[in-house]
Amino acid sequence: MNTGFWIKATNLGLLLGILNCHPIALADSEGEGAWEILFDGTSTEHFRVFRGKDFPAESWKVESGTLQALGNGPSKDIVSRKSWQNFELVFEWKVAEGANSGIMYRVSEKFNQPWFTGPEFQILDDAKHGDGKRPITSAGSFYALVSPQGEKPRPVGQFNDSRIIVQGNRVEHWLNGHKIVALDLDSYAVTQLIQQSKFSRMPRFAKEPSGVLCFQHHGDDVWFRNIKVRSLPPADEPAPAQRPNRLSREQREAGWQNLFNGRDARHWRGFLKEEFPERGWSIENETLIHAAGGGGGGIVTRKRYGQFDFRFEWRVAEGANSGVKYFILEQERKQQIGHEYQILDDERHPDARRGTTRQTAAFYDCLSAQNRVLRPVQEFNQSRILVLTDRVEHWLNGVMVLQYELEGEELNAAIAKSKFRNVADFGKFHRARILLQDHGDEVAWRNLRIKNLE
Repeated sequence: MNTGFWIKATNLGLLLGILNCHPIALADSEGEGAWEILFDGTSTEHFRVFRGKDFPAESWKVESGTLQALGNGPSKDIVSRKSWQNFELVFEWKVAEGANSGIMYRVSEKFNQPWFTGPEFQILDDAKHGDGKRPITSAGSFYALVSPQGEKPRPVGQFNDSRIIVQGNRVEHWLNGHKIVALDLDSYAVTQLIQQSKFSRMPRFAKEPSGVLCFQHHGDDVWFRNIKVRSLPPADEPAPAQRPNRLSREQREAGWQNLFNGRDARHWRGFLKEEFPERGWSIENETLIHAAGGGGGGIVTRKRYGQFDFRFEWRVAEGANSGVKYFILEQERKQQIGHEYQILDDERHPDARRGTTRQTAAFYDCLSAQNRVLRPVQEFNQSRILVLTDRVEHWLNGVMVLQYELEGEELNAAIAKSKFRNVADFGKFHRARILLQDHGDEVAWRNLRIKNLE
């Protein structure tokens, strides 16, 4: 990686830390609130039994600087004595063989069980416990709903570093320095996942604005240490405009730029051309549409972008195929080659049957997306591509479905097996253009907006 880029990226990561990059650096230096130690290795004063006043010494004990759930004791969950709304919780954990536990947050004690209201960071021996066979119930998952990505827990008997970040509707789970889950609680995807799960019978699940932190006793030996929490400011997501293809004043002040206003395509032009295509593309009902068989070719942004947050909505006709490509080196390659966020009718297009790397939200032909929840064909989906320092994220309908490291081992191995294996500098960071693909099918676009993170 270019040294100058790395220096600038590192500085940017420190500035943006908590939202998109490395929260550890920011958390220890510039927090909204001071850290509160929930467990210092000796005292249990900040905990009590769920729906009770006292600490359940028959189920938990302090030993060698750890807070241990006793597998041979009665199952009694413990909760923080304070409630938390927007917070960052940092903790270390290890499990015995086959053990199961978890940490639930924004838990209300108005109900008989903490999981009636509180989402859970799953804690588990993936290898020996049955829940480890299902990604959505494996260690670090947003329990039973969203599976973790990338980082795996350390071997049984070793401590894992973890954190949970909750700001408004945004939730992040971290494991050993890596973000493994990110989602918006009020999003279409999470709403659908809840409706299809056991939590559909619990009307207040993931709906409480604040609540206690709950450490689960699941009848197994589990150890916690170095537990601390701090209050965070409310989520800084600016209020959206009331009409499609518009930016609110708050969004503009936050640095967002509109790439389509519903009336013209001034921010786009044809690939390797100076003007917007005269055929194939049109604007109808404030929607940018590519017609099936219309031609015209792909269109690119007039500006180049390096580190950015690009959000867009898209809709495909039955059987349609398209994509959003980034890192497009137009003049250098003279070809529409870049990293592609795949867009597809997964049910009807044959590409979807060729493997998960060719399905919607995948990094086309390289990396698969997980936890995908799609709207029906002919309805608009919300997507996001985030490029920050050496990390890239794909989001779909409110859930991070793919993340990867530029020039990382996983990506390099995937490229070596792909159609891009002989493309020079593929898989590296580039300050380049973004392209909406003409794949010969009908696709509609709206609410195209970008935030330059450099």
